[in-house]
Amino acid sequence: MADILVIDDQDRTMQLCERTIKGHRFHGPMRTWAAAQARLNSSRRPIDLVLLDIHFDIDSIDLLGFRSDMSATDIDRLKRRQGVEILGALRREHPELPVILMTSQEELTLEEGAERYAAEEYTAFLDDDFVDARALQAQIEGIVAARAAGPSDGPIYWGPGSGMLRIRQRLGVLSRGRLPVVLLGPTGTGKSLIARHFVHERSRRRGRFVAVDLSTLPHELMAAHLFGSVRGAYTGSVTDRTGAFEEADGGTLFLDEVGNLSIEAQKMLLSVLQDGTLTRLGDLRERTVDVKLVVATNEDLADRVRQGTFRADLYMRLNPAAAIVLPSLDERGLDMADLLAFVLKRAVRQPVLREMLEAYREKNGLPVGHVVVHAGAGVPAAQEGVLYLLFPDRALRHLRGHSWPGNLREFAMTVENTVLFALAELLELPASDRGDVVQVRPRWVKELILHIAERAPETGMTADGWRETVLVRAQDTLNKVSQDIERQLYSSMYMAHSGDFSRMAAVLLDDAEAGRKVQLRFNQLGLKVRELKAQLG
Repeated sequence: MADILVIDDQDRTMQLCERTIKGHRFHGPMRTWAAAQARLNSSRRPIDLVLLDIHFDIDSIDLLGFRSDMSATDIDRLKRRQGVEILGALRREHPELPVILMTSQEELTLEEGAERYAAEEYTAFLDDDFVDARALQAQIEGIVAARAAGPSDGPIYWGPGSGMLRIRQRLGVLSRGRLPVVLLGPTGTGKSLIARHFVHERSRRRGRFVAVDLSTLPHELMAAHLFGSVRGAYTGSVTDRTGAFEEADGGTLFLDEVGNLSIEAQKMLLSVLQDGTLTRLGDLRERTVDVKLVVATNEDLADRVRQGTFRADLYMRLNPAAAIVLPSLDERGLDMADLLAFVLKRAVRQPVLREMLEAYREKNGLPVGHVVVHAGAGVPAAQEGVLYLLFPDRALRHLRGHSWPGNLREFAMTVENTVLFALAELLELPASDRGDVVQVRPRWVKELILHIAERAPETGMTADGWRETVLVRAQDTLNKVSQDIERQLYSSMYMAHSGDFSRMAAVLLDDAEAGRKVQLRFNQLGLKVRELKAQLG
């Protein structure tokens, strides 16, 4: 059961919910932002979800954003988009609270507001109680179920953020349908894990999960590997061969780096998606296949279409409108301690680290038991059967200060290696009275991160200065272009330096005492420190 706050100047939504959507507690309607803010900040039962109207026909003095010098036209415009103003305030004060935007009017404001402030859902009511209630209930139940599922699914760490909650919810819907799933985003964001452990498991298919990394296949063998071949179909083909599509029949096929598909394979893939049939190379017989297709790439497929290296009809058949873009680790603003605990909980089950831990326990006379990650200040008290992996504050600062261009994959490899180095070092020493604590010294973390930065200095401190990737967006003046680039740079540096203006000043001005100057520049550019702090967690 969820506690749902309705912010609306009318009674219809509240009445509709109470009459037709059972199993939840609805509060409201709150007719102004002031009333909603008071309820959200009260000590009563916390709110799990907000239903927010767009158009508010209320006294102008109660409108969020109202100024006494506003014209009648400006006030009318503010009323029509009051929900978007409230959503912006909600995001600043409660950045992780799910919100569904609603309206009974056809307005672009709805979609624009949802995109700008990351609303979980938006819906346009059709003034039919049954239809509207069903649509709203589906959205509510999807969000509530996703939040109740916890921050992880097996090896997938979603975290508590609303952005990943939306992705998880959308993937849950896409997994059950027949349409292909397209996973986009930088390398190392977990696309293969999501395909195997989320999409396949929720597709309700009984067949196998088959994964193919197209970047490892020669172009001349790609079609045979995917669609099969018969003896003599090509030089060296001495027997009939079953392709990946037939192996995955009734299950899920994951094609990684789909942009590497040869032109021949693209044509054959289009045929499978259109007709559900394939013909092995060198054969005449059509074979029916039923496969849930998941493709992944870190390339811009639309650009490949424009260049003529990827078929436009195949691109459209892959349903790019429903593509899921996985954010980089740096963009997710995860709690570092929680992420550490999640990664190492899985890592200690892997053979190399498990064997090292067993050797360490044996040397220190420790019983077999749990491994617990302790991140932050202090040393945990001893507990029977618990072996602590201790990451001090300085080690955490090093982890937070790195931008992780390799994303989750790079992060996992780094922290696993730091634990291996710590264990190897301690195994050379005599047993200790506090052998139940394995400290991962900040030195190991710093050295590994520096090694990564030297190999891939795309973002962060290098020998020549700070390196950053920014997006140049067209503006109506060059001054605005410059300010937009500056905002991107400062925002990224703020996250990389955990909000420490002094450290930023040391990089920008070679003067750690000049942090106030950097903070003043933030204010001049309109950057909101409170919003950035919320992303840091």
